[in-house]
Amino acid sequence: MKFLLASALLVCAANAFTLTKHSTIPTSTTRLHAASGPPQYDKIEATVRHAEKVDNGDGSSVMLHIDTQEAIEYEPGHVIALEIQNADDTALDADSKTLEDAQENGGWMRGPYTVSRSTEHSLDVMMKVVGEKSKRFASAEAGTPVRFGGKFKVPILEGISNDTTKRVVFVSTGVGVGPCIGAIEKALLEEGSSFPPIDLIASYRTEAEIVSKDHLDGLQRDHPEKFSWKTIVTSEQGRLSSSDNLKDLTSTKFDCEFENTHYHLIGNGQMVSEFKQGLHKAGVSDDKITMEMYFNHKADVDAEAVERIAAAVMETAPASVV
Repeated sequence: MKFLLASALLVCAANAFTLTKHSTIPTSTTRLHAASGPPQYDKIEATVRHAEKVDNGDGSSVMLHIDTQEAIEYEPGHVIALEIQNADDTALDADSKTLEDAQENGGWMRGPYTVSRSTEHSLDVMMKVVGEKSKRFASAEAGTPVRFGGKFKVPILEGISNDTTKRVVFVSTGVGVGPCIGAIEKALLEEGSSFPPIDLIASYRTEAEIVSKDHLDGLQRDHPEKFSWKTIVTSEQGRLSSSDNLKDLTSTKFDCEFENTHYHLIGNGQMVSEFKQGLHKAGVSDDKITMEMYFNHKADVDAEAVERIAAAVMETAPASVV
């Protein structure tokens, strides 16, 4: 049976953008309202296996491990509609769209989330604990019923052309690193030598927010010829787009020509927009940029940040491109 994802759910790139493998810039804004009407999706019954705290200490980032009896097929970067029963209406703002939608949805709160990992009978979803809905997910005990459905956006690895790419750069903020981790695991462990080397630049506001550091260190140690990663803590080092931090964008141990580098941008909308514009200004082609915005979609773009990003990337470009 088909259900409507009503007013409080997502507009992914499935509606706002073209979501084929050949899209110029496959993207998902994961917004909550569709201009062309709400998308439809089949609801799959599932249960929470574990709500795992994955940050460096502040408890604000959780990887939700979900099990289902039904066979499923998802990839890192797919966006789903994820639902959980609202335990207490009084915990929600009486005028909130979350409460309104939950009441219209039989008491189930719902929202768009990006898949980090998946098997035939499980999903992993990383989320930031910022409101009552995410708090409900984060506090869910083993066996808590959840539902999910939909399959929006092009998976991360599918948006990258192996034939024309010699290096991949993931740039993430906050829990945007979650789908990157799943894609990196898949590239290293399943794709093997056929997938280009990956640099990950993961940005956080504080040291306590850093996610999965030991795991990423392990992947880097076990695959030194294929994976390298760096963390930027903006409260200590300044914005990701500062001149000093942008050195990490182009500094790499992997030999690669300018035109063969693919950039995947995911997280804060302002960061994604600034880097997209900066990369374009530097001459990076559309098919070498994929992206997903989590929030802050309408934030003003800092023109100086765009110029800095463009300048940093252009330093690696051949004179003919510049």
